[in-house]
Amino acid sequence: MGYKRRNYFINKTFQSEFILKFCGLVILGSVLFGIILYMFSKNALTTSFENSRLVIKSTADYIFPGLLFGGIITAVITALAAGAVVILMTHRIVGPMYRFEKYIKEIGSGRLNSDLKIRKKDQFQNMADSLNNMTKDLKLGLGEVNEVSDKLDKLIEELSMSSSRDILLREDIKRIVIELKKDKQNLSRALGYFKIKH
Repeated sequence: MGYKRRNYFINKTFQSEFILKFCGLVILGSVLFGIILYMFSKNALTTSFENSRLVIKSTADYIFPGLLFGGIITAVITALAAGAVVILMTHRIVGPMYRFEKYIKEIGSGRLNSDLKIRKKDQFQNMADSLNNMTKDLKLGLGEVNEVSDKLDKLIEELSMSSSRDILLREDIKRIVIELKKDKQNLSRALGYFKIKH
C-alpha cells in the first residue's frame, strides 16, 4: 500500500517560486501575443458603424480595447489553470523529495527498520526502490556483524569460564583459536561491505 499525502504544498518556497515563474511565462506569452497582433494590425484599416455613423479606424486601435480586456482575462484564467497544474506536478516531485530527506535522516541515525513508501503516481519510483534495496543490504551486512559479535561473546565467555576452573586443554585452545580465526574472517568479510576509506 502506497504512502498517501494530503498536503499539496510540501515545500512552499520551491513550489511557490516555480508557480510564479511558470505563470509569469504564461502572462509574458499573452502580452507578447497581444503586442505582435497589435503591431501587425497597425497598418490595416477597419470600418464599422458606431451610433449610426460610419467610422474608419486603424485595425490596431479598433481591436485594442478587446485585445486588452480579452488578453487580461485569458492571462488570468490561463495562469490560474497553469498554477493548478504546476501544483499537482511539483507535488509529485517535492513530495518524494521530502520523504527521501526524512528517510535518509532515519538511516543516518541508525534506524534501518522501515521501508520508504511513496505514492504510485509520484516521480522517482526507481530511486525509492534503490534506497529500499540499499537499506536491505545494510541490514544484511550489519546482521552478519552482529552474528559474529555474538559468537565472539560466547567464545570469550567460554574462555573466561574455562580459565577460572581448570587448565585449558590443548584441544580446547586449538578449537577456540580456529573458531576465533573463522569469526575474524567472517567479521572482516561483513565489514568489507562498508567502504569507509577515501
